[in-house]
Amino acid sequence: MKTLIVIALTFLSTFSIAQNVIEYKGEKINALDENHQPTGVWKLYDEEKQLMIVTEFENGIPVAPTKYYKGDTLIAVYTYEDGFEIYKDGKTYIADYYRSPDGRRALVDIDGNEIESSVMKYFSDSGQIMPMYYGGQAEMYKFIGENVNRKSIKNNKGKIKVKFVIDAIGETSEIEVIESTNPKLNEEAKRLVSILPRWQPGHQAGAFVKCPYIIPITIN
Repeated sequence: MKTLIVIALTFLSTFSIAQNVIEYKGEKINALDENHQPTGVWKLYDEEKQLMIVTEFENGIPVAPTKYYKGDTLIAVYTYEDGFEIYKDGKTYIADYYRSPDGRRALVDIDGNEIESSVMKYFSDSGQIMPMYYGGQAEMYKFIGENVNRKSIKNNKGKIKVKFVIDAIGETSEIEVIESTNPKLNEEAKRLVSILPRWQPGHQAGAFVKCPYIIPITIN
């Protein structure tokens, strides 16, 4: 995903987090195997839009079709071999993404023609889910506050803005400080982001994707 997100999460729910498995909505999902590869059932949610994406992995490889839901309605199915089936107004549209030489991506039918714009918008609005920190912004900052290494920062205070990437399994990487009122806090801010529990990763165009994020951290 190319969109840069400044954190503004408000969703709260009952959950528990472990680095190798997520327990969410009463289910154990989004697990990693001993080789740190996705395994079992993975589910992604957008609570505001009532979206859910479901797939299943084995040894990091999808072994079941990816299913897209809006509410209780199945709106699309994706398989690597066959592309997308999109269900709208009682019709089934067969399509897959095509990247033109100029880099533009579009959904095209089996004859290579772009599908109807209304179908494209329908799926685009429902087929993309952004990363989510389980528990929302309050839980994330609670975690950060509880894990500040006071010995390392001594009496230093300041505000730091940290940019990072949430990768395809929900871990933070490519961490960098982009603004700081106290450079003595920069390494601690990066460390805190590096140990955040796994997020829900982003999903776009049938794939789990990396997504850039920015968060402000205040250390008093």
